[in-house]
Amino acid sequence: MRPAAGYPSARRAGLRLGDLADARWVDAPDTALPLTRLRAAHGGPGFRPALRYEGTDVSVLTGLAAAGHGLVLLPRSAATGVPGTVAVPVDHPRVVHRTELVYAGAPSGAAADFVDLLVPAASRS
Repeated sequence: MRPAAGYPSARRAGLRLGDLADARWVDAPDTALPLTRLRAAHGGPGFRPALRYEGTDVSVLTGLAAAGHGLVLLPRSAATGVPGTVAVPVDHPRVVHRTELVYAGAPSGAAADFVDLLVPAASRS
């Protein structure tokens, strides 16, 4: 989770998703976990957008969070080291970021390099 550094939850070591249901959120369905998915994971109402971001640039999205426009839920790799923000893990429920590569035939070039990063060679045999 990516709050601005001054946000009350920024000082916590971890959060439950339900603790954030009434927070201000940036809805960025093409960049971060869509708010509809957060509602489904929580199993209840909440997660209302304070702002909707239609773009796909993670740096713009984290800039919106840093400026105090709302929270965003991002993978840890995108959520750490952003000036003016603090990465706070969601402890429950476990939120998993999944990357899929769909490729016809055997991947080559950059796609093969990507597969090598994601899946160890031993598990592909």
